[in-house]
Amino acid sequence: MADWKDYLFFPLKAAGAAARIAGRVTIGITGFLLMGFGLLLLSPLHVPLWIALPVIAIGLLLLARAVF
Repeated sequence: MADWKDYLFFPLKAAGAAARIAGRVTIGITGFLLMGFGLLLLSPLHVPLWIALPVIAIGLLLLARAVF
């Protein structure tokens, strides 16, 4: 049986869950864009590997953080 506190604090719990989901989506989008930017640096712009690979790795880490 639900207590009155459950009814009172439900909007706050829902807002917290929505904020967590929005944060994960934002981190995932940022990781995806960084990986794409790293590949853009690597392939058509011919930037050295020591510059492009860390950008790709950071993007991959952000994507993994968004998923797990």
